[in-house]
Amino acid sequence: MSLRVAVTGATSDFAAVILPVLLADPEVESVVGIARRAPRIVDDKLESVAMDIREERLVEVFRGCDVVVHLAFVVEEIRDKAQTHDINLRGSRNVIDSAHRAGVRRVVVASSVNAYGPELRPKPVDESVYPAGDPDRYYFHDKAEVEHYVEWWLRRHPGEMAVSLLRCTYVVGPSFSNDGIDQLTAPVGAFPRADEAAYQFLHERDLADAFHRAVKRDLVGPFNVGPDGWVMVRELAAMQGQRLLDVPEGPAIVVANIAFRLGLSPFSGQWVTAGETVVSSRRFAEATGWRPTLSAREAAAVMILLRGKSLLRDVDALRRRVACEAALEPATTFTAAETGRVEHAQVDVRGGSVHLEIHAAGAERSGRTLVVPAPPGLHARYLTNTAAALARDGFDVVLLDLPGHGLSTGPRGRLSAASVAEAVESAVSYARNWFGGHPVVLHSSTTDSGCRKSRIARLRACLTGRVIRTPVNPADPLLPRVLRGVAGL
Repeated sequence: MSLRVAVTGATSDFAAVILPVLLADPEVESVVGIARRAPRIVDDKLESVAMDIREERLVEVFRGCDVVVHLAFVVEEIRDKAQTHDINLRGSRNVIDSAHRAGVRRVVVASSVNAYGPELRPKPVDESVYPAGDPDRYYFHDKAEVEHYVEWWLRRHPGEMAVSLLRCTYVVGPSFSNDGIDQLTAPVGAFPRADEAAYQFLHERDLADAFHRAVKRDLVGPFNVGPDGWVMVRELAAMQGQRLLDVPEGPAIVVANIAFRLGLSPFSGQWVTAGETVVSSRRFAEATGWRPTLSAREAAAVMILLRGKSLLRDVDALRRRVACEAALEPATTFTAAETGRVEHAQVDVRGGSVHLEIHAAGAERSGRTLVVPAPPGLHARYLTNTAAALARDGFDVVLLDLPGHGLSTGPRGRLSAASVAEAVESAVSYARNWFGGHPVVLHSSTTDSGCRKSRIARLRACLTGRVIRTPVNPADPLLPRVLRGVAGL
């Protein structure tokens, strides 16, 4: 199989995670990225075309393509709703019609569970529920109208081109930053019918995997794409210590509309809803073999951590390796950390749990175990390469995130001598039970006392007689911006 794929909306957040997966696939020969600006990604297999999806010459761009992935859509609200509808509706129709005229084999359209409309329904629903949209909410309305057009088109062109609609739930991850995530992780949240509102958070890697699978199969019609489970907004608030207000929908819409007109809010009352429709993705899983790697709750925890907030409760701490690595991805990329043999664990402490990153020794074991607490203000991922080197030298290494640091629970950046001592004791106990023997605690040191205030901080971990210099990413959301109660540690 050798595919040429065209992707509209090549500068979108969706494209930022889908394009790398397509470009890495040896069966994808080339990709055409279509947007009004150049894509963020540069690759020898990627051809960039500057074009509006409403242009008639789009058919010429599609000629020779096997698949079209349609991602272009106005999501972030603009004042001109006529322009919004024109881009979303006329543009999407032009994509479908142009693909057909160009001889494209299949089209994959990014839809949304918002096509079902804002009505709260029993959880979860499948594709048999009609996508009613909402004429008073531009995004809900336009997603539903695009689906209606696709259904109409398929009835009139049976077997001529496979068109699939992937109804995605709320997508989160390091590539996604928007007003909705800002609101969901704000200190104060406000929702109509807060006791009933829920979300399904889908991690961006699972989104990319879903689109990758759809590109390589003749799927027809709508498919829900969401994770296992869902998170009620009250649970989401409890995970991060958010103050949640239950507000009446009507007045909340009026207030949001006024704030939007005055330029005080990035969104109007058209986005004031009681959560989203919770869906079952069984049909898509059976058709493609797709399985989400993160549950809705794990993805919600990753979203909170990537916003620079900590998880407060032990029950919400990330434990599975895939979930821990998803939250650590920005730091992993920055440090080029060796994560192939890394394992993760959470151990209980008073009022929560602390995260351990575990590096088992290679074949030549020394029989010695090292417990290394990350310094206050940092987290274990900045010591990963050092620990990996020690593991190759025969040491078993357990890295420790202090309370409120990294993936450990507790208020971000707050420490006491007692909490640190308890965390170290718990890490030593875990290391003793896991590896045996008598673990040795090694405390790393920083280059200077003001490293947390400098833009480029360097950590010197004096381990096995060597000085290891590790750059620190000031944009890492897992690093506390302010440290309290660390005197004498």
